[in-house]
Amino acid sequence: MKEIFIFFIINLCLVTLNSCDNNSIEKPAYLAIQELYMTPNQNSSFGNSSSKISSVWIHINNYNLGAFELPAQIPVLIDTNGSYDLKLEPGIDINGVSSFRGIYPFYNPIEMSVDLKKGETIDFPSGSNKIVSYDFNAPQGELKIKNLETFESGLRTMTTTNQSDTNWILTSNSNIKFPPPQGEENLYSGMAILDTGICKFEVSSNEDFILPKGGENVYVEFDYHITNPLTIGVIASNPGQIIQMPTATFLPNSKWNHGYVNLITEVSGSPQASTFKIFIGSAKLNNGRLDTVLIDNVRLLYHE
Repeated sequence: MKEIFIFFIINLCLVTLNSCDNNSIEKPAYLAIQELYMTPNQNSSFGNSSSKISSVWIHINNYNLGAFELPAQIPVLIDTNGSYDLKLEPGIDINGVSSFRGIYPFYNPIEMSVDLKKGETIDFPSGSNKIVSYDFNAPQGELKIKNLETFESGLRTMTTTNQSDTNWILTSNSNIKFPPPQGEENLYSGMAILDTGICKFEVSSNEDFILPKGGENVYVEFDYHITNPLTIGVIASNPGQIIQMPTATFLPNSKWNHGYVNLITEVSGSPQASTFKIFIGSAKLNNGRLDTVLIDNVRLLYHE
């Protein structure tokens, strides 16, 4: 009797499924997003406009669809064809970790209306709509961008520490220096060479910065092409002692990349510190080869 009852239920389910009208299933609209990037600007006060927007948070009519890695094609369920409010929030790989993504707090979101149709794909953004910009007037306060090092002048604003046994050199070699975004120029990049007997490179900012605490975001952005691991962090001036705290280590890469380092843990975790310096360092691995550290466009960002 039990077997008959189960057979009856299975057949009932099959009949119900077969009676469904497949045409009644609503087709979503699709939103295709290939890339987002910073506004190229030859005369920018914050230096080069290099960026790496790796993901995007999407809202349709104030409904959060979630986060998507770029490039992406996102299905959007809509009631009717027509115009919808779209909001894109640019996302980054925090501290160089692709699995640690978040909305970048210093970029403006892209907001506009977009026409969506069921079953159709719209390529968006297009043209100038791909471009994001820094948000200089956020509710948290005025955005401060400090150029730590651009290498475009003969004066170094990040200099070697006592821990370093080598120093910056400038390279204008077009085969190895940072390739700037289209429409911008880059004369020099900074380079350090690590080899036998030259095994530690470390620089810190000449300026001492008063940085926001209490859980406020503080970021360092930079471009890098390295064959040896590279560490970035802060040097905190506490009463009676100086404490150096590494934040993130970036692994060797095969081409130029753009990094975002969030210093929130180290800065907010130092409530007694009066000022901070930013440091960048690399300790030679025992790999029996010559290594190079190429860096450019180092900048510090925070709200004040």
